[in-house]
Amino acid sequence: MGKPVHRAKIKAGMRAGKAAGRILDAQIANVREHAPAALLGEVEGIHDLRVSIKRLRETLRLFRKLLPTRRRQVAMQLVELLNDSLGEVREPDVLCLDAAELGREMEDDGGLLEIATAAWQTEREAAFERLLTLWSHLESEGLFDGLEEIARRTRRRRRKANRLDLEHFAYDAIRRAMRRVEDRLGPALDSEEPAPLHRLRIAIKRLRYGMEPFRPILPGLRAPWKLVSDAQELLGLAHDLDVMRDRLSEHIGELHEDRRHAGEKLLSLLDERRGERYSQSRQVIALFAGSEFRQTVLDAID
Repeated sequence: MGKPVHRAKIKAGMRAGKAAGRILDAQIANVREHAPAALLGEVEGIHDLRVSIKRLRETLRLFRKLLPTRRRQVAMQLVELLNDSLGEVREPDVLCLDAAELGREMEDDGGLLEIATAAWQTEREAAFERLLTLWSHLESEGLFDGLEEIARRTRRRRRKANRLDLEHFAYDAIRRAMRRVEDRLGPALDSEEPAPLHRLRIAIKRLRYGMEPFRPILPGLRAPWKLVSDAQELLGLAHDLDVMRDRLSEHIGELHEDRRHAGEKLLSLLDERRGERYSQSRQVIALFAGSEFRQTVLDAID
Protein backbone atom coordinates (compact mmCIF):
# COMPACT_ATOMS: atom_id res chain seq x y z
CA MET A 1 0.00 0.00 0.00
CA GLY A 2 1.31 3.46 -0.92
CA LYS A 3 3.01 5.17 1.99
CA PRO A 4 2.03 8.73 2.94
CA VAL A 5 4.70 11.30 2.08
CA HIS A 6 3.35 13.98 4.42
CA ARG A 7 2.61 13.21 8.08
CA ALA A 8 0.71 15.38 10.53
CA LYS A 9 2.59 16.92 13.44
CA ILE A 10 0.48 15.89 16.41
CA LYS A 11 1.33 15.24 20.04
CA ALA A 12 -0.25 13.85 23.19
CA GLY A 13 -2.52 16.29 24.96
CA MET A 14 -3.33 18.24 21.82
CA ARG A 15 -6.97 19.23 21.29
CA ALA A 16 -8.74 16.72 19.06
CA GLY A 17 -10.02 19.43 16.73
CA LYS A 18 -6.57 20.92 16.22
CA ALA A 19 -5.10 17.47 15.55
CA ALA A 20 -7.94 16.59 13.15
CA GLY A 21 -7.25 19.73 11.13
CA ARG A 22 -3.55 18.90 10.91
CA ILE A 23 -4.23 15.28 9.93
CA LEU A 24 -6.67 16.40 7.24
CA ASP A 25 -4.10 18.89 5.90
CA ALA A 26 -1.51 16.08 5.66
CA GLN A 27 -3.93 13.85 3.75
CA ILE A 28 -4.73 16.64 1.29
CA ALA A 29 -0.99 17.19 0.77
CA ASN A 30 -0.52 13.47 0.05
CA VAL A 31 -3.26 13.58 -2.58
CA ARG A 32 -1.59 16.55 -4.24
CA GLU A 33 1.79 14.77 -4.07
CA HIS A 34 0.55 11.64 -5.87
CA ALA A 35 -1.76 13.30 -8.38
CA PRO A 36 0.79 14.20 -11.13
CA ALA A 37 1.94 10.60 -11.75
CA ALA A 38 -1.63 9.33 -11.66
CA LEU A 39 -2.83 11.93 -14.14
CA LEU A 40 -0.10 10.78 -16.53
CA GLY A 41 -1.70 7.34 -16.38
CA GLU A 42 1.14 5.59 -14.55
CA VAL A 43 -0.01 2.34 -12.94
CA GLU A 44 1.78 2.95 -9.64
CA GLY A 45 0.65 6.56 -9.71
CA ILE A 46 -2.98 5.47 -9.94
CA HIS A 47 -2.43 3.07 -7.05
CA ASP A 48 -0.74 5.68 -4.84
CA LEU A 49 -3.37 8.32 -5.56
CA ARG A 50 -6.19 5.88 -4.87
CA VAL A 51 -4.65 4.95 -1.50
CA SER A 52 -4.24 8.65 -0.68
CA ILE A 53 -7.87 9.32 -1.57
CA LYS A 54 -8.94 6.41 0.65
CA ARG A 55 -6.94 7.85 3.54
CA LEU A 56 -8.53 11.23 2.92
CA ARG A 57 -12.00 9.69 2.86
CA GLU A 58 -11.37 7.78 6.09
CA THR A 59 -10.05 10.95 7.74
CA LEU A 60 -13.31 12.72 6.87
CA ARG A 61 -15.21 9.75 8.26
CA LEU A 62 -13.08 9.33 11.40
CA PHE A 63 -13.30 12.97 12.48
CA ARG A 64 -16.79 13.66 11.12
CA LYS A 65 -18.13 14.90 14.47
CA LEU A 66 -15.40 17.53 14.66
CA LEU A 67 -15.74 18.91 11.11
CA PRO A 68 -18.21 21.51 9.82
CA THR A 69 -21.18 19.27 8.96
CA ARG A 70 -22.47 20.67 5.68
CA ARG A 71 -19.03 21.28 4.21
CA ARG A 72 -17.93 17.78 5.21
CA GLN A 73 -21.00 16.17 3.63
CA VAL A 74 -20.44 17.94 0.31
CA ALA A 75 -16.72 17.13 0.30
CA MET A 76 -17.37 13.49 1.22
CA GLN A 77 -19.69 13.01 -1.77
CA LEU A 78 -17.06 14.39 -4.13
CA VAL A 79 -14.24 12.36 -2.58
CA GLU A 80 -16.39 9.22 -2.95
CA LEU A 81 -16.86 10.02 -6.65
CA LEU A 82 -13.10 10.35 -7.05
CA ASN A 83 -12.45 7.12 -5.16
CA ASP A 84 -14.92 5.24 -7.36
CA SER A 85 -13.40 6.67 -10.52
CA LEU A 86 -9.89 5.69 -9.45
CA GLY A 87 -11.21 2.21 -8.62
CA GLU A 88 -12.51 1.86 -12.18
CA VAL A 89 -8.98 2.51 -13.46
CA ARG A 90 -7.20 0.47 -10.81
CA GLU A 91 -9.28 -2.70 -11.21
CA PRO A 92 -8.22 -3.40 -14.82
CA ASP A 93 -4.63 -2.55 -13.85
CA VAL A 94 -4.69 -5.24 -11.16
CA LEU A 95 -6.43 -7.70 -13.47
CA CYS A 96 -3.84 -7.18 -16.21
CA LEU A 97 -0.92 -7.51 -13.78
CA ASP A 98 -2.35 -10.71 -12.29
CA ALA A 99 -3.16 -12.07 -15.75
CA ALA A 100 0.45 -11.55 -16.84
CA GLU A 101 1.65 -13.50 -13.81
CA LEU A 102 -0.83 -16.30 -14.48
CA GLY A 103 0.26 -16.39 -18.12
CA ARG A 104 3.83 -17.11 -17.07
CA GLU A 105 2.62 -20.08 -15.02
CA MET A 106 0.08 -21.61 -17.40
CA GLU A 107 1.29 -23.67 -20.35
CA ASP A 108 -2.06 -23.29 -22.10
CA ASP A 109 -5.09 -21.24 -21.07
CA GLY A 110 -6.86 -21.55 -24.41
CA GLY A 111 -6.24 -17.87 -25.15
CA LEU A 112 -8.53 -16.77 -22.33
CA LEU A 113 -6.00 -14.44 -20.71
CA GLU A 114 -5.18 -12.74 -24.00
CA ILE A 115 -8.85 -12.11 -24.80
CA ALA A 116 -9.63 -10.84 -21.31
CA THR A 117 -6.52 -8.65 -21.09
CA ALA A 118 -7.39 -6.91 -24.35
CA ALA A 119 -10.88 -6.17 -23.02
CA TRP A 120 -9.49 -4.89 -19.69
CA GLN A 121 -7.01 -2.61 -21.44
CA THR A 122 -9.85 -1.06 -23.46
CA GLU A 123 -11.88 -0.71 -20.25
CA ARG A 124 -8.94 0.95 -18.56
CA GLU A 125 -8.49 3.51 -21.33
CA ALA A 126 -12.13 4.59 -21.10
CA ALA A 127 -12.03 4.70 -17.28
CA PHE A 128 -8.86 6.82 -17.34
CA GLU A 129 -10.47 9.36 -19.67
CA ARG A 130 -13.43 9.61 -17.28
CA LEU A 131 -11.03 10.09 -14.37
CA LEU A 132 -9.26 12.97 -16.13
CA THR A 133 -12.58 14.65 -16.83
CA LEU A 134 -13.75 14.22 -13.24
CA TRP A 135 -10.44 15.45 -11.78
CA SER A 136 -10.54 18.55 -13.96
CA HIS A 137 -14.12 19.24 -12.89
CA LEU A 138 -13.39 18.78 -9.17
CA GLU A 139 -10.34 21.02 -9.34
CA SER A 140 -12.31 23.74 -11.12
CA GLU A 141 -15.01 23.42 -8.46
CA GLY A 142 -12.39 23.97 -5.76
CA LEU A 143 -12.61 20.59 -4.02
CA PHE A 144 -9.13 20.71 -2.52
CA ASP A 145 -9.31 24.37 -1.57
CA GLY A 146 -12.61 23.52 0.13
CA LEU A 147 -11.01 20.66 2.01
CA GLU A 148 -8.24 22.96 3.20
CA GLU A 149 -10.91 25.39 4.43
CA ILE A 150 -12.55 22.53 6.34
CA ALA A 151 -9.20 21.74 7.98
CA ARG A 152 -8.69 25.40 8.90
CA ARG A 153 -12.17 25.74 10.42
CA THR A 154 -11.78 22.45 12.31
CA ARG A 155 -8.55 23.60 13.95
CA ARG A 156 -10.31 26.76 15.18
CA ARG A 157 -13.62 25.30 16.33
CA ARG A 158 -14.34 25.55 20.03
CA ARG A 159 -17.11 23.00 20.33
CA LYS A 160 -16.93 20.59 23.27
CA ALA A 161 -16.02 17.61 21.06
CA ASN A 162 -13.19 19.57 19.43
CA ARG A 163 -11.76 20.48 22.84
CA LEU A 164 -11.38 16.83 23.89
CA ASP A 165 -7.80 15.72 24.33
CA LEU A 166 -6.58 13.63 21.41
CA GLU A 167 -6.01 10.47 23.48
CA HIS A 168 -9.63 10.50 24.64
CA PHE A 169 -10.86 10.90 21.08
CA ALA A 170 -8.56 8.09 19.89
CA TYR A 171 -9.84 5.75 22.60
CA ASP A 172 -13.48 6.24 21.58
CA ALA A 173 -12.76 6.01 17.83
CA ILE A 174 -10.69 2.82 18.07
CA ARG A 175 -13.17 1.13 20.41
CA ARG A 176 -16.00 1.82 17.93
CA ALA A 177 -13.95 0.41 15.05
CA MET A 178 -13.08 -2.68 17.10
CA ARG A 179 -16.75 -3.34 17.89
CA ARG A 180 -17.54 -3.23 14.17
CA VAL A 181 -14.86 -5.88 13.52
CA GLU A 182 -16.07 -8.04 16.41
CA ASP A 183 -19.67 -7.90 15.12
CA ARG A 184 -18.55 -9.25 11.74
CA LEU A 185 -16.06 -11.86 12.96
CA GLY A 186 -18.53 -14.64 13.77
CA PRO A 187 -20.30 -14.71 10.38
CA ALA A 188 -16.95 -14.56 8.56
CA LEU A 189 -15.47 -17.47 10.51
CA ASP A 190 -18.63 -19.60 10.35
CA SER A 191 -19.37 -19.24 6.64
CA GLU A 192 -17.59 -20.61 3.57
CA GLU A 193 -19.07 -17.83 1.43
CA PRO A 194 -16.92 -14.84 0.42
CA ALA A 195 -19.53 -12.16 1.24
CA PRO A 196 -19.09 -12.24 5.08
CA LEU A 197 -15.31 -12.11 4.65
CA HIS A 198 -15.69 -9.15 2.33
CA ARG A 199 -17.78 -7.30 4.93
CA LEU A 200 -15.18 -8.13 7.57
CA ARG A 201 -12.43 -6.84 5.26
CA ILE A 202 -14.17 -3.47 5.09
CA ALA A 203 -14.44 -3.34 8.90
CA ILE A 204 -10.77 -4.30 9.29
CA LYS A 205 -9.78 -1.64 6.79
CA ARG A 206 -11.64 0.98 8.82
CA LEU A 207 -9.97 -0.25 12.00
CA ARG A 208 -6.59 0.10 10.33
CA TYR A 209 -7.32 3.64 9.18
CA GLY A 210 -8.82 4.37 12.59
CA MET A 211 -5.58 3.38 14.31
CA GLU A 212 -3.16 4.90 11.82
CA PRO A 213 -3.39 8.63 12.69
CA PHE A 214 -2.86 7.95 16.39
CA ARG A 215 0.29 5.83 16.15
CA PRO A 216 2.60 8.83 16.85
CA ILE A 217 0.96 9.40 20.25
CA LEU A 218 0.15 5.76 21.09
CA PRO A 219 3.29 3.68 20.35
CA GLY A 220 1.65 0.56 21.78
CA LEU A 221 -0.56 0.45 18.68
CA ARG A 222 2.36 -0.63 16.52
CA ALA A 223 1.91 -4.41 16.98
CA PRO A 224 -1.91 -4.57 16.68
CA TRP A 225 -1.82 -2.13 13.74
CA LYS A 226 0.64 -4.46 11.96
CA LEU A 227 -1.68 -7.44 12.50
CA VAL A 228 -4.67 -5.45 11.24
CA SER A 229 -2.69 -4.30 8.19
CA ASP A 230 -1.55 -7.84 7.37
CA ALA A 231 -5.12 -9.14 7.70
CA GLN A 232 -6.43 -6.42 5.40
CA GLU A 233 -3.73 -7.23 2.84
CA LEU A 234 -4.47 -10.95 2.91
CA LEU A 235 -8.23 -10.45 2.64
CA GLY A 236 -7.63 -8.01 -0.20
CA LEU A 237 -5.62 -10.61 -2.12
CA ALA A 238 -8.43 -13.13 -1.64
CA HIS A 239 -10.94 -10.57 -2.90
CA ASP A 240 -8.73 -9.91 -5.96
CA LEU A 241 -8.99 -13.59 -6.86
CA ASP A 242 -12.77 -13.41 -6.56
CA VAL A 243 -12.80 -10.50 -9.00
CA MET A 244 -10.35 -12.22 -11.36
CA ARG A 245 -12.42 -15.43 -11.37
CA ASP A 246 -15.65 -13.55 -12.09
CA ARG A 247 -14.15 -11.33 -14.77
CA LEU A 248 -12.45 -14.22 -16.60
CA SER A 249 -15.72 -16.16 -16.54
CA GLU A 250 -17.29 -13.37 -18.58
CA HIS A 251 -14.99 -14.24 -21.49
CA ILE A 252 -14.98 -18.05 -21.40
CA GLY A 253 -17.75 -18.15 -24.00
CA GLU A 254 -15.54 -16.28 -26.47
CA LEU A 255 -13.14 -19.22 -26.74
CA HIS A 256 -13.43 -21.66 -29.61
CA GLU A 257 -15.09 -24.85 -28.44
CA ASP A 258 -11.91 -26.93 -28.76
CA ARG A 259 -10.01 -24.38 -26.63
CA ARG A 260 -12.61 -23.96 -23.92
CA HIS A 261 -11.32 -26.86 -21.83
CA ALA A 262 -7.95 -25.10 -21.36
CA GLY A 263 -9.76 -21.95 -20.25
CA GLU A 264 -11.86 -23.90 -17.78
CA LYS A 265 -8.69 -25.46 -16.42
CA LEU A 266 -7.42 -21.95 -15.63
CA LEU A 267 -10.65 -21.17 -13.80
CA SER A 268 -10.23 -24.37 -11.77
CA LEU A 269 -6.71 -23.27 -10.81
CA LEU A 270 -8.11 -19.95 -9.63
CA ASP A 271 -10.72 -21.79 -7.56
CA GLU A 272 -7.96 -23.75 -5.83
CA ARG A 273 -6.00 -20.59 -5.07
CA ARG A 274 -9.07 -18.83 -3.80
CA GLY A 275 -9.63 -21.69 -1.39
CA GLU A 276 -6.04 -21.44 -0.18
CA ARG A 277 -6.25 -17.68 0.28
CA TYR A 278 -9.52 -17.90 2.19
CA SER A 279 -8.11 -20.62 4.41
CA GLN A 280 -5.09 -18.43 5.19
CA SER A 281 -7.39 -15.46 5.79
CA ARG A 282 -9.50 -17.35 8.31
CA GLN A 283 -6.39 -18.41 10.21
CA VAL A 284 -5.29 -14.78 10.51
CA ILE A 285 -8.66 -13.30 11.41
CA ALA A 286 -9.17 -15.99 14.06
CA LEU A 287 -6.52 -14.06 16.01
CA PHE A 288 -8.99 -11.18 16.30
CA ALA A 289 -11.47 -13.44 18.09
CA GLY A 290 -9.13 -14.13 21.00
CA SER A 291 -8.87 -11.96 24.09
CA GLU A 292 -5.14 -11.32 23.56
CA PHE A 293 -5.64 -9.03 20.56
CA ARG A 294 -8.39 -7.06 22.26
CA GLN A 295 -6.34 -6.64 25.41
CA THR A 296 -3.28 -5.52 23.45
CA VAL A 297 -5.31 -2.76 21.79
CA LEU A 298 -6.93 -1.71 25.06
CA ASP A 299 -3.54 -1.55 26.76
CA ALA A 300 -2.25 0.65 23.92
CA ILE A 301 -5.09 3.15 24.08
CA ASP A 302 -5.70 3.26 27.87
